Amino acid sequence: MTEQFTGQLTGRLTGWKHVIWDLDGTLLDTYPATDGALAAALSGLGREVSPDTVRRLTRITLDHAVRTLAAQSGLSEAEIYFSYEQHYAVLGLNHSPAMPGALEAMKAVRTRGGLNLLATHRDRGGAMWRLKAACLDAEIDDLLCVSDGYPRKPHPALFLALLERHNLNPAEVLAVGDRNLDIVAAHSAGCRAALLLTPGVTLDTEADWVLERLGELSL
Repeated sequence: MTEQFTGQLTGRLTGWKHVIWDLDGTLLDTYPATDGALAAALSGLGREVSPDTVRRLTRITLDHAVRTLAAQSGLSEAEIYFSYEQHYAVLGLNHSPAMPGALEAMKAVRTRGGLNLLATHRDRGGAMWRLKAACLDAEIDDLLCVSDGYPRKPHPALFLALLERHNLNPAEVLAVGDRNLDIVAAHSAGCRAALLLTPGVTLDTEADWVLERLGELSL
């Protein structure tokens, strides 16, 4: 596949100080565990699915992947989720490393006097143990999750709440995520947004900046 983008800036995006990070697929490389657990779940339920199919669907959202695969397989979403959680409980413990350059990028934010904030669909407990396992927890200044009572992205509520909690000017905040829903949520909150590329995934995005790697934020 080839990546397709619209509206992104070329060169270095300047003027930002703080970062609102996404977690899965951005700070942490959780996709291998997610893909593996979902494929294993379908296989265990008697439905084989190709790795490419799983990869394409989960890059939109896990909910979308389960919903689509349930419709295609004749299985219920509930039984797929149940089987998925069983497999992920094993794979997720060992296959959620920090993305290359994540720690350096977060330290660079601190060096410029900024905050590292996190807006994630994960529950708080799940987000924290993954951050600790990846040795990133010490760099996080604050996080909000959907389990705190906020709607899921692309709704901007997580972003707006973080901006209000820390009295931040949205013009000084850069949001970094790997899916277009991160970009939409950030823009709705008045922040600029950078999209981290996922290899092999085609996206049309209105991101202000496209990152091939997180290390670009350290420059």
